[in-house]
Amino acid sequence: MLTETTVLILIFVAVLLSVFVIADRLLGRRDVAKRIERASEQKHDREDLIDKNLGSGNESIRYYLDVVKNEPANSLRMRLVQAGYFSPKALRIFNLIRLLVSLGVIAVSYIAFSVTLVGAGSFAHLVISLALGGMFFVLCSYVLERKAKKRQREFGKLFPDFMDLLLVCVDAGLGIDSALDRVTREFLVTTPDFGVQLSIVNLETRAGRPLDQALMNFAKRINVEEARTLAVLFKQSQELGASISHTLRVFSSEMREQRLIRAEEKANALPVKMLMPMALFMFPVNLVIVLVPILMTIMKMMVGLAPR
Repeated sequence: MLTETTVLILIFVAVLLSVFVIADRLLGRRDVAKRIERASEQKHDREDLIDKNLGSGNESIRYYLDVVKNEPANSLRMRLVQAGYFSPKALRIFNLIRLLVSLGVIAVSYIAFSVTLVGAGSFAHLVISLALGGMFFVLCSYVLERKAKKRQREFGKLFPDFMDLLLVCVDAGLGIDSALDRVTREFLVTTPDFGVQLSIVNLETRAGRPLDQALMNFAKRINVEEARTLAVLFKQSQELGASISHTLRVFSSEMREQRLIRAEEKANALPVKMLMPMALFMFPVNLVIVLVPILMTIMKMMVGLAPR
């Protein structure tokens, strides 16, 4: 028979389990509600950001178009926007940064040379410090160029994904303008830098510019050869009345084949590029490994043959 203590223990365990299950259900529902609310807020924020980027009142895109229209190709403003800096304050900030870097290098190098090179005069210290400061001033521009080239390489890697999404949207029944708008919205969420470039294409087509010209301007901005080919194909397909879907599918297939061919070319050129480093670094080591034991054996033999 169950004792009174056993019955009380069972009742306690049952009540504890009931409270645990009820609390878990309530807390789970509250967490789900919080997640739904957070997701809806993020969705609204994302839609507001997309509408802002696709709207005609986007200050960054307006500044970019103004720079492209009025500045030469090798100007500092153009290089800044090519590196991804669309703010009107970017020029002042960049000049301030490289000025502070140069002044800092001049001050640090002058103090270091004054401490280490005591025999030289202060004028020599100043000249060397100014030379180093000027070198770092130029180096800031080199870093900006490298950043722009890195950005162009990233755009080249993203272009096949852009083609796949555009082809899927066109195959689903969307027009080319609607498909481009849909793909732009996706890239504005995942890769905003590339999405801004697509936003400019959307704004140009809305303003009445033909799609092939907008894509050609897009190709000039991102400096990707596949984008130029796509613009030419769109122009030819519009003139000949060919299917956009078929054109995109053929171009996507050819583009991937060309990328594979370029990868094979780089792989085939790799042994030739590795020849000089291997000759400079590995051949002397192998030579030492082979010759040292032989030289040691010859020296032992010569020592043994010496008269005593």
